[in-house]
Amino acid sequence: MKIIADSRGRLTAADLFPAHTAFDARKLPDGSIRLIELVEKPLPKARIVTRGGRKLLTNDRIVTLADTQQAMEEFP
Repeated sequence: MKIIADSRGRLTAADLFPAHTAFDARKLPDGSIRLIELVEKPLPKARIVTRGGRKLLTNDRIVTLADTQQAMEEFP
């Protein structure tokens, strides 16, 4: 399949590139271009709950010890 970029550098091929899909593009030393579709995990939706008279945000995801350690390492 031959694909030609328009004057703004855009490629269109509906069967290869679905709408609103992100790709990682890399130019390889041999001159070829490699496209990798980025699969993004949907973020869990938070909701407001009232506990003990206080309003809190919560979601269905369970926070593990590894999650906590990773967050602490990323904290400046």
